[in-house]
Amino acid sequence: MLSKHIRKESAVLDEQTSLNKRIIFSLVLILLVGYTVFYSPNWFFFLVVEAFSLIGLYEFYEIAEKKGIFINKFLGLIFGAMLPFSIYFQGESVIILVTILCLFIFNFHRSLKANSLISTAVTVFGIFYIPFLFSFFSKIKHLQDGTAWVAYVLLVTKLGDTGAYFVGTKIGKHLLIPHISPKKTIEGSVANFLTCVAASLASKLFLPNVSWVHLVILGAILGILSQFGDLAESLIKRDAGVKDSGNIPGLGGVLDVMDSVLFTAPFTHYYLTAFLGLKTIL
Repeated sequence: MLSKHIRKESAVLDEQTSLNKRIIFSLVLILLVGYTVFYSPNWFFFLVVEAFSLIGLYEFYEIAEKKGIFINKFLGLIFGAMLPFSIYFQGESVIILVTILCLFIFNFHRSLKANSLISTAVTVFGIFYIPFLFSFFSKIKHLQDGTAWVAYVLLVTKLGDTGAYFVGTKIGKHLLIPHISPKKTIEGSVANFLTCVAASLASKLFLPNVSWVHLVILGAILGILSQFGDLAESLIKRDAGVKDSGNIPGLGGVLDVMDSVLFTAPFTHYYLTAFLGLKTIL
């Protein structure tokens, strides 16, 4: 009985320590992101997007290697770094073409032919999954009111994550998809969605010219896409038997921090240009 009580107290203490680390490193990250979004010049913002993209891509390749997949990290990271530059010139299709071509040429080597299909596919997928999707933050930044819209995507998505974490931790009882993510609950999922919608509506404070209808639609869709982004990364980690993508105390890895915005940023850019008529300003 005493042993059971001690184990329970130890689990509570570990959970509190993890929460404290999560809060501390989250605050540091918020300060960095806040400066980058609101105060830094565009070139610094672009470099931060590049840094997050490449670290996230590297973590993805590390996860893939744990599955025994050969990854050409060098070429993957080189072309992953080049792809976001397409915001400044019309060369996205050329970069993609050269990426695939170079990977195939590399795999012409006799000793690699047995793994060429999976190796090429996973290496290219990583580039699309992380640098390509995350680079939409640079595209949003260069739209009209771009700074406010970058803040919007981060605020709505990350507040949704926070709502899901605290509600899921405190009252979550019904597991969402346990074979993918054993800790995510239906209660946390609902909290994520409602928090995203509420945060989107609250964004009227710094986006006064955007109608309530657009804010509701965006908040609802981001509340869904952010969870798909989280689950998609959980699926990848589950397949490889990995708990976290990196070693940031309380947060996991950079990819763990990025996962929920990888789908929300591209959709927001599409919505802003297609339905609100925002134009790119370079």
